[in-house]
Amino acid sequence: MKKIRVLFLFLLIAISTVACSSVSGLETTTVVTTVPETTTYTGQVDEGSKIYVYDSYDDLVSQIYQDVYDEIYQSIYDSVSSMLTEQLYEEIYQQVTSNITSILSEEDINVYIQDFQNQIYAVADIVKTSVVGISSYEGTTGLALGSGVVYFYNQTTNTYYFITNNHVVVGGDNFKVVFADSSSVVATLLGVDENIDIAILSFSGAGLEQNITVSQLGSSTNLASGTVVLAAGNPKGYDFYGSLTMGIIAGVNRDVEGDGVVGYIQHDASINSGNSGGPLYTLDGKVIGINVSKYSSTDIEGMGFAIPIDLVKTVIQTIAPATLPTN
Repeated sequence: MKKIRVLFLFLLIAISTVACSSVSGLETTTVVTTVPETTTYTGQVDEGSKIYVYDSYDDLVSQIYQDVYDEIYQSIYDSVSSMLTEQLYEEIYQQVTSNITSILSEEDINVYIQDFQNQIYAVADIVKTSVVGISSYEGTTGLALGSGVVYFYNQTTNTYYFITNNHVVVGGDNFKVVFADSSSVVATLLGVDENIDIAILSFSGAGLEQNITVSQLGSSTNLASGTVVLAAGNPKGYDFYGSLTMGIIAGVNRDVEGDGVVGYIQHDASINSGNSGGPLYTLDGKVIGINVSKYSSTDIEGMGFAIPIDLVKTVIQTIAPATLPTN
């Protein structure tokens, strides 16, 4: 950098020197207060004669400057280029590399990255004990399977309550909650909202060996595009039980159905059939949406949608108000 600064200093000095010498080479001119519209002046510039036609003194200086600039530019440019040797390039590269290494080694950056990773681990731990599978049957005939998230536990009755999609349970007359070890218990359908596509079910904790925890319901108000989110569920069935994927919110209040009933959260965390009814978490482990669908075609990829949790709460308030957390 010192070499380059010195070079540009020499450049400025060179331009000033050549300009001054060029002007000083002109024949003496008497300055008068009245300048005609067009004045012709003949003077010696370097080795040849140059005729300048000018309207003012500033115009004359501007023309001389441009001539000088044109003459010395290529010479100066060639000199600068010749200085950028392979050794200088290597010095610059080493300096940049050293600076980047120094920045990346800063303690604050390391702490931030580790904190981000720990947040993901924490959500993954919640998923293991709070996200379940739900299978719907008509008699003994299986109709559908999906995902659900436990949001409330009644200690007095030893009952767990969970959320899923209505389209997972529609048409069914009996239901099972399925756990990671493939064991299951009977679930009771408490109610549904067909328009919002939400169903609320419960199951007893009596005799359960599984560790069940409750996911905290967050808020879907003021969600911002770019927010990191994590989607949990059972994509393509129980062979991929408890999968966790990461993405960002791409948009909010999306009218996918065209009826204005649900303003969906659009995100790009990977979801597939079987994720329906599963939760969409923020990095602090709060549920902000219930995954419901995905657009995928040759022209569209990575568009997932979730029902905002604030809208889900209105369904809970209607079906099982006593289970709605006050926090």
